[in-house]
Amino acid sequence: MGHPTIENLTPFAFAPLFIADEEGRPIVVTIVKGTFDVSAEGAVTLAEEQIDIDFAGTPYGDPAKSSYRLEPETAFIKLATDCALLGHAVSPSPRIQMHVSFRVGPVSKTVRVTGDRVFKKGFWGASISSTTRFEKVPLIYERAFGGWDRTAKKEAHHSCEPRNPVGVGFAARHGKLVPDSPLPNVEDPRRPLTKFRGRSTPAGFGFISPDWQPRAQYAGTYDEAWTKNRAPLLPKDFDRRFFQAASPGLVAPGYLRGDEEVEVTGTTPEGRWAFQVPRLAAPQCTVVTRFGADRELTTNLDTVIVDSDARRLILIWRTYTELRSGPHDVSAMTITSANAPAPIVVGASRNTF
Repeated sequence: MGHPTIENLTPFAFAPLFIADEEGRPIVVTIVKGTFDVSAEGAVTLAEEQIDIDFAGTPYGDPAKSSYRLEPETAFIKLATDCALLGHAVSPSPRIQMHVSFRVGPVSKTVRVTGDRVFKKGFWGASISSTTRFEKVPLIYERAFGGWDRTAKKEAHHSCEPRNPVGVGFAARHGKLVPDSPLPNVEDPRRPLTKFRGRSTPAGFGFISPDWQPRAQYAGTYDEAWTKNRAPLLPKDFDRRFFQAASPGLVAPGYLRGDEEVEVTGTTPEGRWAFQVPRLAAPQCTVVTRFGADRELTTNLDTVIVDSDARRLILIWRTYTELRSGPHDVSAMTITSANAPAPIVVGASRNTF
């Protein structure tokens, strides 16, 4: 049997994902991804080039040592909408500090961005250098509090900040001061790092990797009992909240539906950038199976990505259905959207959807 016939009647990218759920039951996940251009004035228009589904994910650098710019789009469900902001803190003139804020409907977050600073070694211990001025700083977790400290002689004393192993400024209990080691550029304004071996909160707007906290706590227990009695299925205590990949504070209390206000400050030359999420009907997917009736599926808007560098908005809708035995159960899939925009839409000061 060949692959199912796919008829995508929307202008968006689509891909099915054939995997198994927690109990090993075969399922097909339907993922629809819409890409939109957003002007400085807030006009939202359908992008001429639609970005494909990204099953591998896109890291900022070495996958083993960097954060995700775009998470792997392999979750079979999200219980609520993840919101993420990609871009830079942008200042119209050199400064040592500014605030960047991001709001999508009911969720919002603010970080403080500072110029470069380092720890200096002096007669009385560590001190913090003066702050350099900046005009542009990337809003990535590599510039936030966190990272590994391997300065102690004993390897057993090496440790990391589990909420952000790729960051800077973290010093372990037995760690030694390395002169000119950097402090974070991106911080929680309520808890900045003020001293060597101090503690702060990793701050950011991007995606959280699956082995970072707080995501990792929902992955379940992989112990000897799991190895003997459960593997290769997910652990019994696996929690679907694991699939939420947004930064803490940027997971909506449920699914967004479109028409939410988006406001970003501090990432574009004009200072404030605002627009609305398009009010679109959730894409529908008809799954034709070789056994039983057709499945009529309604997707949920579970990921909103705002890219202020590219002036781009990405929306991802997703749902899934169980199968009898696997991919060959599906003979055809049709994807529709009741009020999807035409391939090119000319907007005004607000979106036209």
